[in-house]
Amino acid sequence: MTRYFSRCIALSLFCFFIFPLSNACGQTTPSAVEEGIRQYQQENYEEAIEILTQSRKRDPGSSTAAFFLGMAYKQTHDIAKALPQFQDAVALKPPIKEAVVELIDALIQTEKFDEAFKWIGEAEKNNIYPAKTAFLKGLIQSRQGKFAEAVASFEKSKQLDPSYAQSADFQIGVAYMSDRKYAKAKERFQAAITQDPLSDLGSYARRYQDIVEEQSFLQRPLRVTFGLMGQYDTNMLQEPFAYPGLPDAGEERSLKMTSSLRLDYVPILPGRWLFNAGYAGISTLHEKNSGTYDLLANSINVAPGYDFGRFAVNIVGNFAHILKRGDYSNNGGAYRRYAENFSVGPLFRYLLNQNNILELSGAYASRNYFKPPPVGNPGDDMTARAFDGYLSWMRIFKGGGLFNLKYGLNIDHADGAHYSNTGHRFTAMLIYPVWKKISLQASGDAYLQDYANANVFFSNKKRQDRVYSGTLGLNWNLHRNVSAIAQYAYTRANSNIFIYDYERSIFSLGVELRF
Repeated sequence: MTRYFSRCIALSLFCFFIFPLSNACGQTTPSAVEEGIRQYQQENYEEAIEILTQSRKRDPGSSTAAFFLGMAYKQTHDIAKALPQFQDAVALKPPIKEAVVELIDALIQTEKFDEAFKWIGEAEKNNIYPAKTAFLKGLIQSRQGKFAEAVASFEKSKQLDPSYAQSADFQIGVAYMSDRKYAKAKERFQAAITQDPLSDLGSYARRYQDIVEEQSFLQRPLRVTFGLMGQYDTNMLQEPFAYPGLPDAGEERSLKMTSSLRLDYVPILPGRWLFNAGYAGISTLHEKNSGTYDLLANSINVAPGYDFGRFAVNIVGNFAHILKRGDYSNNGGAYRRYAENFSVGPLFRYLLNQNNILELSGAYASRNYFKPPPVGNPGDDMTARAFDGYLSWMRIFKGGGLFNLKYGLNIDHADGAHYSNTGHRFTAMLIYPVWKKISLQASGDAYLQDYANANVFFSNKKRQDRVYSGTLGLNWNLHRNVSAIAQYAYTRANSNIFIYDYERSIFSLGVELRF
C-alpha cells in the first residue's frame, strides 16, 4: 500500500511540474488529494469529505480520491454514501486493493449479500487480505442462516491471522446462538472474554452470555407453564340490560378461580425445518351458578413448517374439547360434553426486518355443539362449518416489548339458520416494559358480526352484534420462573336484538409459574 501511494504521488508531482497549465496527465492537483488524505488521517472526517468531494468533481477518474472519500464516509457511519465510492475505487484505474474488502463490508451492512459474495470470490481469487475476507464471508453466511459454514469461515480467519481470534470467537458465539446451540455459544463468548476482558468486545461478549442464558431458558424444547388466577366477574351470565317483560336470569356477579396448564414442545430440527406442538388445559370454577357454568377445556395444536429465510410456512392444526357442567334437560349435574372445535390451514410468516413481522393465515374450521337446540327451534343450532383467517403485523421493541395489529375474518355456515354469520375482528395489543421487570399489557378489540338470516323469534330481524372489549394489566416478573399478574377486562356488547345486549367487567389477580 505504501509503495503504491509513493508511485501515485510521484506521478502526480511529475504531471504538475511538467504540465502546470494544461494538467495534461488528467489527474487532480496533488495538493488537493493529499490535503484530503491528511485531514482523514487526522480524523477530521467532515473536512476530508468536503475536500475529496470537490476533488472527485474535478477528476471523477481518481480511484485514490474515491477510496479515501469512501473511508471518510464510513467513519461518519454514512455507509449509503460510502458504498458508491468503494465501487468506484475498485472499478477505476488503477484499482485500489484495499477497497475490495471495504466494498464487501459496506455491501454486508446494506444487506446486499449476493453482490457481497461476488466480491468475496474476487478477493479469494486474488488473495486479497485472506483473513479479513474469510471473516467477512462468515458474516454473510451467518446473516443468511448458513451457521455451520459461517463457523468454518470464522475459524479460517483465526488460523490465517491470530489477531482475529477474539472477533471470530465472538461471531462464532453469535452464529451458535442463532442456531440455538446455546452451550457452544456460551463457550465461545467465554473464549472472547478471556482473550481480552477489558476490551469493548469482551464487554459485549459478557452481555451476550446473559442473553444466551436467557434464550436457552426461553427457547428450551419443552416448556411448562402453570397459571392460577382469582377473578371477580360482574356478569358471568352475560345477562342483558333490563327490558320490559324480561325475567331476571339469576345472580350474575360471582367470584371464580381459573387454573391453566400449558405444554409447548419446540424441538431443534436440522436445516430449515420447523415444528411446534402444544397442549393447553383450563378449568374455571365459579362461586355462583357453578352447577351450570363451571367448565373444563383441553386443546392440542400441531404446526410443522419450513423456513425459507425471511419467509416461513406452517400448516397449523388445532383441536379443542370443552366440557361444561349441567345436564341438558334440567341444568344440573356433572360435566358433559359441550363442544368440539377443529381447524386446519396454512400460516405464512414474513420477516420485513429484525423488528417487524407480517403473518397471514387461513383455515377450514368445524365447530360442533352437542347441547341440542330448544324443542321446536332448530334455527338455534350453533354447529357450523367455517372459514377462519387473519392478517397480522407485529412490531418488536428492544427490551421485550411488542405492538400487534390484527384483522380477523370468520365466515360461519351454521346448521341453525339463526347462527350463520360473517365476523370481522380488529385487535390491537401492546406489551411494554415500564419499570425494571414490570410490563404494561393493554389490548383493544372490536368484533363486528352480521348474521345472514332473519330471526323468527325477534320480529324477523337479522341480528347484528358489535362487541367492544379491552384489557389493561401489569405483569411483574418476580423471577425467571415466576410472574405476578393483575388485570382488568371490560366488554360491551351492542346488539339490535335486546337479549344479546350486555356489559361485563372481570377483575383478575394471579400468578404464573414457568419451567
